[in-house]
Order: sequence, then structure tokens, then C-alpha cells
Amino acid sequence: MSYISYNFIALVAAGLILYALLPKVLRKYVLLLMSAVYIFMAQGALSIGFLIAGTAVSFGGSLFISQSEKAHIRSAVFILVIAFHLAVLFYFKYNNFIGYTELAVSELTGGSFEFEPVERVAPLGISFYTMMLIAYTADVYMRKYKAESSFTKFSLFAGYFGHIVQGPIDSYDETAESITSGHDIRFENIVNGSLRIAYGLFKKLVISERLAVIVNTVFGDYASFSWSYLALAAVSFSLQLYTDFSGCIDIVTGVSRLFGIRLSENFRQPFFSQSIAEFWRRWHITLGAFFRKYIYIPLGGNRKGKVRKYLNTIAVFALSGLWHGGKWTFVIGTGLLHCAYMITGELLSPVTELFYKTTGINRDSSLMKVIRMVRTFILVTVGFVFFRADSLTMAGGILSGIFTASSGMIEEGYPMAEGFLNAVGMGAFDALILVISLIILFLVSVRAERGALCENRESRLEISLSSKEGIAFVLFLAVILFGFYGRGYDASAFIYASF
Repeated sequence: MSYISYNFIALVAAGLILYALLPKVLRKYVLLLMSAVYIFMAQGALSIGFLIAGTAVSFGGSLFISQSEKAHIRSAVFILVIAFHLAVLFYFKYNNFIGYTELAVSELTGGSFEFEPVERVAPLGISFYTMMLIAYTADVYMRKYKAESSFTKFSLFAGYFGHIVQGPIDSYDETAESITSGHDIRFENIVNGSLRIAYGLFKKLVISERLAVIVNTVFGDYASFSWSYLALAAVSFSLQLYTDFSGCIDIVTGVSRLFGIRLSENFRQPFFSQSIAEFWRRWHITLGAFFRKYIYIPLGGNRKGKVRKYLNTIAVFALSGLWHGGKWTFVIGTGLLHCAYMITGELLSPVTELFYKTTGINRDSSLMKVIRMVRTFILVTVGFVFFRADSLTMAGGILSGIFTASSGMIEEGYPMAEGFLNAVGMGAFDALILVISLIILFLVSVRAERGALCENRESRLEISLSSKEGIAFVLFLAVILFGFYGRGYDASAFIYASF
């Protein structure tokens, strides 16, 4: 079962009815049952078994840690709990990492190493709930709060269907109470939740799935395309990944809002970032918060000199890249390359300051802000080429083709617009819908950005409840008319569901 399926719609509808009819004290069991049904229908009993095992280990271990007064025993139990979670994660996600490392070295040195990866189907959402369980155990160990004594409440937080597949990576102290409190069904939440769901479906089915046509066509035969097509596909994938991932977050956030539950926000207009550091404060926010809180700060953060700060930064980004999967395309594309960007940018900051001082250019002018946004988007897109590529060789071939302006067999043999459309397998109507949809996405993002930057809450542009109903209706209608779905077409697989 996916978040984009009739089964999921039926599950949510049935859950809402039960949730509204049952007394408050029983509502958490409705969500627990919904979560169990969702996981079972999505991947079977094995995933439920591993989730229960991981939940029980963190629950029992944290109770013991919270009650024990002996520091060495608390430390030993904490280490054992973390070791258990990492061992399970390694077994399913990183068993081929050594082989992929040898393959990467072979590609870079011109060798001919080959290996057959061992295929293991990871339990649903293992990367996300493992991080939430580790964070919870660490918080209890550091005496941030006492361990939860209700296994039902803790199990619902760990396995809640709204964040188990793609996050957000919620923290226990911030969201557990919201998930387990049994809020009343309110009309305002229904409207707000429906609007968020509609926007998520619009991003996924109308925008992301059309961008996927371009990306899959060009990346699938990249050596045949000229630099302009490669550049188009690279930019398209950045937009595809954003609309796919954030679209999923919008859907689960909206569904949760129907029940009165508020999940952590995971995106905040990331492509308006003016630096890589800012990008990671806006993109996959909960993942960055996890690594900052549980890795970067415990290692010393920026408190022990610049060399130590850079080493800590490298550690964080290497782990962040590795979290996405045991391949060097991930480690580089969302990890080490971004780390190099950040460290290089900081080392060159004196040169940047000298430039502004010498030229007299106003660094806060609108033009300079746009230039920095474009620069950041290009740097991020280069990293996402690695993220999307099947190998380092493929990533290198695409990037060298773009930056050397090389020509493939498929060039501009037609008039420019017609050539692009024919080559990437997209009709004129779909291209028009895509362009209009991207303009809508941009305008909504601009509005959200202006609202986020407005210090005076009362002066922000607010939308009335009736207007939200109308917007939600229009978005649902757009999804029905222009979305990619239906028999013979699978738009159910979200990109981050595989992580």
C-alpha cells in the first residue's frame, strides 16, 4: 500500500470514522491499528516484526537507563541498544558497501572490478524509525526526559503510519503527545489537512511524474544526448526530487492534520537558499537536525577550533550521505560534495568580503540574492546528479558532458522546443501543463517565503477557511484532470521510500 492508492484512502476514511465515534481514551488504538494495517499491506508481517523488535529494544533499554543510577551500567545499556539498531540497519542497507567501494575505486582507476550485490529487502521505513528510536534513547540517556512507561504510546510514536515511510524524523518530546492525545475531529483541521494533501498530490502526480519522464529518458541513455539535454535532465531531477519528497511530506502532514496531529516540518523553500549551509537548514530539516544534535555537537561542533570543526563537518556529511544508502554516489552526492562546498565557502569568505568591499556592490541587493540562489541551486544540482546516477562513471559522464558542452547523437536537429520535447518523450500538452504547474509552485513558494520572513504575524497574508476549501477543490480537480495515474501506470513509488 502506498500513500497514493485507493486502499490508503479507504484506510484513512475508515480510521477517521472510528476516531470520531470512539471515546478519546481509545483513539490512540485506532491509529495503532491503522499503522499496523498500513505496514502489513505495504510490506507484510516481517516489517511489523522488525519494527516491534526495534521498538521493544529501545523501550526496555530506555526504561532501564532511566531507572538506573549507576553511570557505567547506563552507558553499557545505551551502547547495546544503539549497537542493536545499527547492526540491523547495516545488515539490510550496507552489506554491499565494501563491494561498492571496490567498484568505485575500480571506476576511478580504470579497473574492471565486478561483483554481484546481495539483495535484501529492508523493512519498511527502517532508516526513519531507527533514527527516531536512536534519538529517543539518546535523549533518555542524557536525562532530557524520563523514559515513556506506556508501551502502547511508545509503539504508536515509533510506528505511526504518517512518518514511518519517508519521515519526517520526528522527535519524541515534540510530537509523541500530539500523535497519542486523541484530538477531536474539527472542521478546520479537515479543511487545512485536505488543502495540504491536495498540494502534495499536485506536486507528486502533476509535476514530479512529468519531470520523471525527462529524467528517466535522458539519464537512461545519457551518452547519446548533447549537453543541453543533460543540463535539462539534471535541473529536472532536482525539481523532481523536491516535488516528490516534499509532496509525500505534504500528504502525510495533511492526513495527520485530519486527526489533529502536527508533524515536524521537513522543508522550507530550499531552492531559495543563498548558500549550501542555508540549503541544509531548509531541505530535509529533520535529518539535518538529527545529525547536528546527535553527531556534530557531541563531537565538539565549532567549539574546538577550525580544524576540529571541519573534521566534525566531514563526519556529519559523510554519515548523512551514507544514511541514504551504501553506495558512493550517495556518500558523495548528498554528503562529501556538500561538505566540500561548505568548507570551501568558509575558507573563501575573506576573499568574498574583499570583493564586496572593493567593488562597492551591495551584497544585500535583490540582484545579488538571486545570483547566490542560482549559484546554490547549480551546486546542489551537481550533487543530485551523483544522487541519481547508477555509478560514479555515469555521474562523471553526465557532468563532463554538461560542462564541456559536448555533443551526443541527439542534438538540436529540430526547432529548439520541438527537439527537446521529441527527444525526451514528452508531448506539447504535457510540457505546457508542466510549465504552468512549475509557475504555480514558484508563486506559492514565493508567498510562503514572504510569510516566513515576515516578523509581524498579523501582517502576514492569511487565507480564510472558505478560500482554503476553494483552493483545495481546484487542486484536487487539477490532480484528477492532469495527474499521472491510473491502470497501467505506477506513480506510487516515492523516491525516498527506498531509503
